[in-house]
Amino acid sequence: MTSEKICVVSFKLDEKNKRRFDAAMRANGTTVSKQLRDAVHAYLKEVDEGVEHPQFRLGLDDGSVGE
Repeated sequence: MTSEKICVVSFKLDEKNKRRFDAAMRANGTTVSKQLRDAVHAYLKEVDEGVEHPQFRLGLDDGSVGE
C-alpha cells in the first residue's frame, strides 16, 4: 500500500447485494476491500494520465486476483 495515513472509505449497499458481492469476491480468491482499493488506485492513475473518461474495473478476469 503506502506509507501515508490510511482511512476507512465506506458506502451504503443493501444487505443482500453486499453479501452477494462479498461471496463473489471470496469465490475469486480476493476481498471486496482489495478489489475496491485496487480499482480506486487504477482510476486515479488514469486521471493523472489524462484519460478522458476513466472507469472503475475490478480486474477479476486479468489474472491479478488474490495477488
